[in-house]
Amino acid sequence: MGSVLFLAGVFAILVDQVLLGVALVVAAALAVLGRGLWTVRRGRRAPAGRDRAQVPDGPVRGADAPAPVDDVVVALVGMNSDELPYTIDASPSADGVRVEVKWKHEEMRWQTLFVRGSQAYAWRMEVDLDPSKATYEFVEHSGTAAVRAAAGPSGAVAYGTWTWKKGRSAGGMSATFVEGADGQVSVTGPGGPRTSWEGAVVIKPADAKVPVFTVLRNNGWRPRRDWFGARLFEK
Repeated sequence: MGSVLFLAGVFAILVDQVLLGVALVVAAALAVLGRGLWTVRRGRRAPAGRDRAQVPDGPVRGADAPAPVDDVVVALVGMNSDELPYTIDASPSADGVRVEVKWKHEEMRWQTLFVRGSQAYAWRMEVDLDPSKATYEFVEHSGTAAVRAAAGPSGAVAYGTWTWKKGRSAGGMSATFVEGADGQVSVTGPGGPRTSWEGAVVIKPADAKVPVFTVLRNNGWRPRRDWFGARLFEK
């Protein structure tokens, strides 16, 4: 609809119907803006429909009586489910155990009237458990790769260079929402590939971090530096 109004506005200007043309161009801009806001609103609802990890029931331990590391690892890995958008794995490390929380593949490719593009996101978190002190330390790795290219009759869309960031986040989210013609938007996410007229790729680290750190704290484990702001980075 916005494209039609824009083209009609340009044509009106070219035939000296300037006021009509400007009005049509403004209407086109408002239509595109309204549609864009609606698309973002729909896309932001996508994470709400995903499964959430089930934190194991059990008594909450204090930091003075933490659970053994083996029990903690069993509780963490036991939250895995095919329906979750991430996986939880554990392996021995030099100082104890490393738990890796890794988001499943999030990728979207699309083609609109003027643009061909692709967007991919990746995220993982490494949590190092120290059994001698019942403490943990973690770091996050976030990656993104995107391509925007003029659409042509042929030609493949290839990823650009992946850009990675290392650190900690607090309440962040990576997301892209797109609409196009039916069958022109392809999304690969935790539920598998899907082709439609719209799509969203969303990574919300808090969905994975909250259950992981809830299990750790419920079992009496604490970060190496457990200050008042530490919990901000655990969600």
